[in-house]
Amino acid sequence: MPITCKAAVTWKANGGFSIETVEVAVPQKGEVRVRMTSTGVCHSDLHMMEGFDKGFPFPCILGHEGAGIIESVGEGVTSVKPGDIVVMVFEAFCGDCDFCKDPRTNMCKKQTRNQLQMDGTSRITCRGQPIHQMASISTFSEYTVTSECNVTKVNPKANPNNLAFAGCCIPTGYGAVMKAAKMPPGSTCAVWGLGGVGMCVLMGCRDSGASKIIGIDPNPNKFPAAKQFGATHFLNPREVTNVPEKLAEMTNGGVDFCFVSVGVTPAMEQAFMSSHPQWGKTVVIGLAEIGETMKAGIWELIYGRQLIGTYYGSYKAKLDIPQLVEKVVSGQIQLDKLISHRLPLARIADGFNMLHTGESLRTIIDYDVKA
Repeated sequence: MPITCKAAVTWKANGGFSIETVEVAVPQKGEVRVRMTSTGVCHSDLHMMEGFDKGFPFPCILGHEGAGIIESVGEGVTSVKPGDIVVMVFEAFCGDCDFCKDPRTNMCKKQTRNQLQMDGTSRITCRGQPIHQMASISTFSEYTVTSECNVTKVNPKANPNNLAFAGCCIPTGYGAVMKAAKMPPGSTCAVWGLGGVGMCVLMGCRDSGASKIIGIDPNPNKFPAAKQFGATHFLNPREVTNVPEKLAEMTNGGVDFCFVSVGVTPAMEQAFMSSHPQWGKTVVIGLAEIGETMKAGIWELIYGRQLIGTYYGSYKAKLDIPQLVEKVVSGQIQLDKLISHRLPLARIADGFNMLHTGESLRTIIDYDVKA
């Protein structure tokens, strides 16, 4: 039977959130229906709402970072069953396509890019019309339906009301170090942007045995929290005339690994020029507006500087997220410390306001918290 529940619907670009009653269909073949327990407030959702992607369709239920409990499954589903705790995966893993079989990418040919299910339709309706589902998962809804390829079963000891960040923030930041950069012990590193993803980058640098971890952010109020996640030094770019020169002084000629967790082109260019001229590697994580470019000198590349990007921390999420959750359960990844605010769905707009102003580190929408 279809389920009626509450969801935060965005009817148009820059349209904010409207808490609506929606109908969530029964899962079809190869699909699952999930009772959401938590979802994260992430800049990527804000970017889509603000029109960074001019082709992004509305109306839509946003949300790409979440966790929940399997409520029911469709025909042929074998990897999960009702009652399992799962993390939602915004990049599918079918296991059969060329991309899934290739270790050089973490993308999947079956992942839809039209904010619908694999058959080109939605499983959620509101006011009699179908509503697009961001990344085909739409975590800003009390219930959602998606492909089996877009959920991954995790340790039942994990707290599903805290687990949302395992769907994006943690793998994106932690994986940028562990998977994309492959940073060896003893390296120097610098992290631009000390939001939730940046804090996860810091944890990755710490766990990789970095000798110096420099947190860079124009908001010094973030420095105490960053220290808890592994930062050893700090830099406010508004207080420094030439950031690359200052970092060269701090790292004996240039930073070994630079990580940019913000979608700001000048920060990306600054990071590139802050990396060591002969072997420095810059890893771009943050999302800029589609079509935007950055400058990187050809001779800088020829002499040895490297520039790469990473999506989802370069993890094959359905396979690798369960291993990250094991680190959460053991306490190695400090998930609880990432949560600065916990809100009910009815206050989701407040969560995004705090994200926009920099007031929050990371806000979690807890579906078991009532307004």
